[in-house]
This record gives sequence, C-alpha cells and structure tokens, in this order.
Amino acid sequence: MSMPDMRDETLGKAAIVLRAARRAFLAGGFGAVSMDAIAREAGVSKATVYAHFGSKEELFGAVVADVAEQRFGAFSAFELDPQDIEASLNTIARRFLDLVLSPEAVAVNRIIIGEVTRFPALGEVFWQAGPERNRAQIEEFLQRAAEAGSLAVADPRLAAEQFASLVRGEIHLQRLFGFESQDDPVVRAQVAGSAVATFLRAFGRA
Repeated sequence: MSMPDMRDETLGKAAIVLRAARRAFLAGGFGAVSMDAIAREAGVSKATVYAHFGSKEELFGAVVADVAEQRFGAFSAFELDPQDIEASLNTIARRFLDLVLSPEAVAVNRIIIGEVTRFPALGEVFWQAGPERNRAQIEEFLQRAAEAGSLAVADPRLAAEQFASLVRGEIHLQRLFGFESQDDPVVRAQVAGSAVATFLRAFGRA
C-alpha cells in the first residue's frame, strides 16, 4: 500500500480518495484497478470510497474532470477579452494544448482507447468529464465573441468543436503514439498560432 501524501492530511476524504484513484488509474489502467485497491491506496475503507463515489466508472469520471480542471480549468470565458480575439484565442489554444498533451491526459486517453471495448460505459464517462466539458468552455467564449461582433459564428457549438479539432490536430495523435517533440514550447506555440489563424480566416470579421 502506498503511504498517503502528507498533504492529504489537509484534504477531505473525497479529495483523498480522488487523489489516490488518480494515482492508481494512471498507473494501472481501469480494468485492473479495483475499488479495494483504491481504498488501500487512499488509506480509507472501501465503504468510504463508495460513500463519495457510487461506482468505479463515476470515480474514473471524477479523475478525468480533475485532470481537465487542473490543466484547463484556469480558462474562463469571462477572463478573456472578446474584442481582442486573436490574443484570447491564442490563450485558449495554448491552454488546450497544455491539457491534451499533458502526461495525465495522454495516460487517460490511452486507457480509454485500450479498455472501452470491454467497458463501453467508460467512453461516455470520459466524454462528458473531459472533451464535452472543455468544448462547453470554448463555446461559451465564442458566443461572447460573436455577441461582441469579433466573430461571425452562426453555431458556437459547432465552431467550438472545429476550433478544438484545429488546435489538437496531428500533434495530439503523435503524442499518443509516443513522439516527444510535442514537449517543445516553440512547437506548441506554432501549432496554436496556426490553428488560430486558420480559425480566424473562417470566422473572423474584418
């Protein structure tokens, strides 16, 4: 059993369980990790785990949301200027790349790809806790930018999907397959800037 992180003493039980589950899932995948193992990792009873998370799928979804919050949660539609559209979109693009290329997010994606056939419900859990949540944040900003007259966007939801796909591009697949060049901040900045420029050619106002 792993020794609990000393910082866990300042956390509530739910947060302790979540932190332990994150360590366990990212190290061992989904199918091979039991709720008993997570309870041991957290140093709590199995009943305590179930008191806060009703199923292993729910706990996995909470881990996905936690990763997204840590890497992308600092972005808010209301902290960016919809009038300064290029700078704001570049901020979103860079933060989005930081999320999807992070070791935690890459590990989660690999788990989903490897185990969704055996655990079909896992795909929906992951989608709602990760990509759908991030898309909603981007959509919220695009809606504000359209209302401010900075973008000509008829369907903010679709535009958010397209923006995320442009930013993710091939660099995300390469990272999933183990390419290491994506850790270069210069490469990431170029990818983000190119995606924003392409998006603005399609939706920007003169």
